[in-house]
Amino acid sequence: MLHPEAEAARQAEILDRIKSIAAEGNGSVESVDEWGKKRLAYEINHINDAFYYVITLTATPDTLDEITRILSITDEVIRFMPVSLKEKVASES
Repeated sequence: MLHPEAEAARQAEILDRIKSIAAEGNGSVESVDEWGKKRLAYEINHINDAFYYVITLTATPDTLDEITRILSITDEVIRFMPVSLKEKVASES
């Protein structure tokens, strides 16, 4: 979630940074799903709205740690949550 006053150019810069970190770590960004500006369920630091993004990427643990570090020190990032998606393998019965 990005600050509601973050300009479009700054949002693109943050997304490009994530993509470049993933690429440097032999990973890739599969998709970026922009949900747009939405109302927060609860106020965070006197902020009621945010730009929501869902970024699906493939990365090593070290690369994910670097992305997490960058997001945590970026002022425009309000919240983020890395989630591991396990691919379902069809089992033979």
